[in-house]
Amino acid sequence: MGITPVRSLLVGALIGHTAATDPTDAAILAATVRCLSHHGLERTTVAEVAAEAGVGRATVFRRFETKEELLTRAFTWELDRLVTQFHAAIDEIEDPLERSIEWIVEAIRTVRNHPVARRFVDDGAALPPHARPADRHHAAHVRHELDTTARDAGIEFDTETAAEIISRFFASVWLAPDLGAATATDDGVRRIARTMLSFLVVPSAPRVTD
Repeated sequence: MGITPVRSLLVGALIGHTAATDPTDAAILAATVRCLSHHGLERTTVAEVAAEAGVGRATVFRRFETKEELLTRAFTWELDRLVTQFHAAIDEIEDPLERSIEWIVEAIRTVRNHPVARRFVDDGAALPPHARPADRHHAAHVRHELDTTARDAGIEFDTETAAEIISRFFASVWLAPDLGAATATDDGVRRIARTMLSFLVVPSAPRVTD
């Protein structure tokens, strides 16, 4: 499976929604995530997923028609789990700006430490930042979070530009986690997030039209 399928899988996960899952589906999807972290995208097989989940290969194919469908559903399932985890960590924070800062900390912790994200980088299967459709969908998700922050805080700022800058920050930490010491700890990421948002919370510049 080459880089184009990887791209389409990630786009599908970012724009998709997790279908209803029963315990067997959940076990297969969790096993898929574990296999991806152990074997990488190219070497993960349906047989390995089935063995990891404790089911037969035929059971996997009855529930997921193709390997691509299985991987897309697994990515979507894992992303939904991570989003739930993010909100559990930040939703009790009343201040909108502080909530956004902690959301960035949670996201960076994930891209820095998640075993599948790290495996993709190690295998050379990670996507170049902002060169592929998955990145645009990711920036749209970031912008949604920033729009919510702006609304809750009663302020206006250029959320489109802010979303691109923050998305590029996420991508840089994912692809080069050891580039600098500042992102090595949650406190360091928190300082960077606070600095980014302090510059970004400014009125939107008027668009130039011809």
